[in-house]
Amino acid sequence: MSRRWDRINNGETDQEDCFVSMRVEERGRDLAKDKIKLIQNGGFDWFVEYATLDGVLVNAKWCQCRSFTGYGKTSKLRVEMPDGTVKWTQATTEKGLARIGIKRVLCKRPAWFRFSSGGSGMYGIYTGQYTTFPSDKNYATGEDASEEPVEMKDYTPTKGE
Repeated sequence: MSRRWDRINNGETDQEDCFVSMRVEERGRDLAKDKIKLIQNGGFDWFVEYATLDGVLVNAKWCQCRSFTGYGKTSKLRVEMPDGTVKWTQATTEKGLARIGIKRVLCKRPAWFRFSSGGSGMYGIYTGQYTTFPSDKNYATGEDASEEPVEMKDYTPTKGE
């Protein structure tokens, strides 16, 4: 990296010529730091999930739907309740979620990383980042992960949520 900056500073190459390799190395460093942090935490990370008000996890997914006005699309949360019913909501606040009988919770699960971006080509390289996801395997221990979270606690919204 220091040789690259020497070439750029000496006018031997333009910074734009090194854009892709600089971005890849930057993302690689971020990924290495994140992997170390995750392994130091035993291979676990916290994920926001949904549960009934008495703490039973539910299957919930944000979906793109036609808006009520018929113009364009809107996002709605589809929730499969433990009794088999399906509820829909656009609520994003704890008060709004409670109206249909659910709340957000934090679940500690085994995690790993994936690369996600907002597009392809140069745009994908620029906007791309590594994000954590709940994994079927704990990569710190090598063990298969169960479907149940290791730990669950109430979610506390940050200011503005």
